[in-house]
Amino acid sequence: ASMDADTGRAVLIGLPRNLAKVPFPKGSVMDKEFPQGFDCEGCYLNAVYTWAQDHKAQFDEKDPGINATIGAVEESTGLSINYYALVNMKGFSKLVDSVGGVKINVRERTAIGGIGSPIRGWIETGEQQLTGSQALWYARSRVMNDDWSRMGRQKCVLNAMVQQLNPQTVLLNMNDIAKSGSAMITTSVPRQDMAVFVDLALKARKNP
Repeated sequence: ASMDADTGRAVLIGLPRNLAKVPFPKGSVMDKEFPQGFDCEGCYLNAVYTWAQDHKAQFDEKDPGINATIGAVEESTGLSINYYALVNMKGFSKLVDSVGGVKINVRERTAIGGIGSPIRGWIETGEQQLTGSQALWYARSRVMNDDWSRMGRQKCVLNAMVQQLNPQTVLLNMNDIAKSGSAMITTSVPRQDMAVFVDLALKARKNP
């Protein structure tokens, strides 16, 4: 998310999980290991984090997976990443449930389950109040459609959350969830700056 700090105007940018041969910052451990880009077998953007975590001994840092991913995104887009938020699937589901769900205008019938497991149900089209589990599946399902559709749905969910949820309530619940589970939510946003981001979220609601 790229945000104007004065107006709150936000642009959401998504990258395909199977982006191949992603580059890394010059001189970085990942660049030295993959000077032609991330080009090993099965090495796509969504594997950068895991590769770096699995090879921690090569890095002199606490979170090589996060930093390698940020480096890949910066080199791929030409953007500077100021902060990150890492929310795992359980944390996302709990966060949505804790604020009473999120209302989505479902544009395409979306499978719950599938790809390695049976389809267990469907999220039907039309305006729906989704639970945490449903919102998670709506954001990540790719049965009967593709990654591009999924990326669009992910932005739809994020936009709905910004428009509908009270930022102060979300922040309080994020803190509780972060304390209650192991690394369900981690971020590089300093605690003392959280109020600034709440203010930005309120500004963002006034923009398309």
